[in-house]
Amino acid sequence: MLRIRVSSKLEHQEIEHPSGPLEFGRGPARNNVPRCVLKDLYVSKDHIRLQELEDGRVRIENLSQRNSIRLNDDNTILAVGASREIVPPVHLVVGETTVDIERVQPGPEERLLQVIASSFPRRADESAHKTLMELGRSPSPETLAHWFETVIAVQRAAASSQEFFQQTARAVVTLVGLDRGLVLLRREGRWMVQARYPDPPSSFLSPGGGGREFSMTMLEHMERERRTLFQSAQSINPAESLQGIEAVVAAPIFDACDRVVGAVYGCRSRFTSHAGLGIGPLEAQVIQLLASVVGVGLARQEQETRALRRLVQLEQFFPGDLAREMEQDPRVLDGQEREVTVLFSDIRGFSHMAERLGPMDTFRLAGDVMDRLTARVHETGGVLVHYASDGLMALWNAPKDVPDHAARACRTALAMIAEQPSFDAVWQERLGVPVRLGIGINTGLALCGNTGSKQKFHYGALGHAVNVASRVEGATKQFGIPILLTGSTHAQLKKIGETPVPSEAAPTSFASRRLCRVRLPGIDEATDLYELHAEAATKEWEAWRANYERGLALYEAGRWLEACRVLHTLLLDNTEHDRPTLMLLSRATKNLQEPPQPFDPVID
Repeated sequence: MLRIRVSSKLEHQEIEHPSGPLEFGRGPARNNVPRCVLKDLYVSKDHIRLQELEDGRVRIENLSQRNSIRLNDDNTILAVGASREIVPPVHLVVGETTVDIERVQPGPEERLLQVIASSFPRRADESAHKTLMELGRSPSPETLAHWFETVIAVQRAAASSQEFFQQTARAVVTLVGLDRGLVLLRREGRWMVQARYPDPPSSFLSPGGGGREFSMTMLEHMERERRTLFQSAQSINPAESLQGIEAVVAAPIFDACDRVVGAVYGCRSRFTSHAGLGIGPLEAQVIQLLASVVGVGLARQEQETRALRRLVQLEQFFPGDLAREMEQDPRVLDGQEREVTVLFSDIRGFSHMAERLGPMDTFRLAGDVMDRLTARVHETGGVLVHYASDGLMALWNAPKDVPDHAARACRTALAMIAEQPSFDAVWQERLGVPVRLGIGINTGLALCGNTGSKQKFHYGALGHAVNVASRVEGATKQFGIPILLTGSTHAQLKKIGETPVPSEAAPTSFASRRLCRVRLPGIDEATDLYELHAEAATKEWEAWRANYERGLALYEAGRWLEACRVLHTLLLDNTEHDRPTLMLLSRATKNLQEPPQPFDPVID
């Protein structure tokens, strides 16, 4: 006789085949040969023919016209149309399915155990209803409905709660009609009782009390066989009989990886009114159903725990609604190249602040600032990539499409700067200086996805566009400008500003000034820098910007004297001198004194 175990993502079954040929495949049986149908799209309709030979070997024939069979663990290949005779045990791999074959000869002890068909490992007022024992073997439709309601009630219970296990143990008694119900889980190699009904144990055992609650022999057989086993009154062993046990049944509980992690266990006593009834196949089937429900519940608990953990991770980066949407469709987190707008922010002079405040207050200051800045990022649908001590990185247009991503980033930057007075109200007295931010923004292509590891998820972006944004944020220190944009971001704003938008949409035109063309540290290509002034500007500021940009154009054309005349007028009657104007005027003056050969208008 052959014992065959079939396992895949979609099914787990065990077959005892007494003799003759047996075929495996995705299609129906043919030529009156028994067939084990495999639920695997990568298996052929007719794939394997198996037959035990008289000398104990097994003949394996590949019936497929296009797919091979892998034999044992040495990856031997059985080609299309080939056959081989092998001494069991044999391990076969077809598609995503494994088939394990062994010869069995039932021993004397195993003949005492009866089995029912292999289970698929995953997948009210009771007073008016009879148990299986009281019904005989022909339940009415109403009673069948009651059984299903009982099973559904067990399944609805939260798998993490004690009530889930307690309802299962109770159903063994009230639904099946046994005298005792247990739910056991395998913990660190030991069988541990999670729930029992009735309780306490002494109410069930022999009149003298004491003794075991369950049979270790029965559980060991069940775990080895991986299916439901039951013993009748005639086959119970003497040790259990002395404890008052007349018949027992045990059904395995499987986890999501098809491991036996527990059992639903029931027994009947010689000291109750049910003595002499034993346990039959129908009762064992229902016990098996309850065990399957527990397995499904445990798998659901594990799945919900993973989903919750993943959602918590996603909410560290994404706004709540987007995080929940992405948890439902994790494919959007796959690495992909996208055009994104990246923002870096930093607290100016943070090292001196930390020295003055000490560790505890420095921690509070950074937390206060980051809380407010993070809220501003989420308000515009941005993704918070990471914090770096006194700064953060955020991006837009990944992982979901956001057509106006550059405008959203600019709007966020202005909202961040608008938070500065609230920081000062709390911290300036202690610091002696105001809390100021520097923000750099750039738009370009980046590879977006999990930039962490398999062990620690971290959504982010990598690429040249990210590096440029970081350097632009650093440039705010030299120019004394709170928000700097690159030419690529400015071009996006101009493109959006030229496109008609619905009246209810947020404004997309921004007041900006081209400062100069620079060569950033570590970046070979020159970059145009713009100041982001506001979402809208006064006519006075627009006139002032026009004069600055006219002076910049004269400087870049090498007309330094004319540039000095224009730039000098911007400094008159201005108590807070504009640093970019001073820098440009200084360079023009120096070039007048010592004309460079050749002249390069790009500023390092």
